[in-house]
Amino acid sequence: MMSIFEWGASDSFDPATIVQQCIESGSNALLLDENAIPPHFFDLSSRVAGDLVHRVTLYEIPMALVVSKPSIHSAHFQDFAREANQGNRFRFFPTRPEAVAWLQMQVER
Repeated sequence: MMSIFEWGASDSFDPATIVQQCIESGSNALLLDENAIPPHFFDLSSRVAGDLVHRVTLYEIPMALVVSKPSIHSAHFQDFAREANQGNRFRFFPTRPEAVAWLQMQVER
């Protein structure tokens, strides 16, 4: 059975805390909406995105990120999202229903 942990907007966007709360909640998937993701996440030089990806990969937690228009972000971020969408650990989606459907498929594997 799938249980999705959805990170809500907060003052702090700490990858370690997000993954810890996902695990502690008993969830087996992580969903992030762009409204809950701070601007520095999209700046790959901040290393926040990389840290989060490292942690979900380490703990084998499928993660879907809802980002409606990746094209408004840097070329580096667009490349990152495009490459991520070729894998099976985390992906970017334009809509929440698409993200949830993909997470469902990952958990059922």
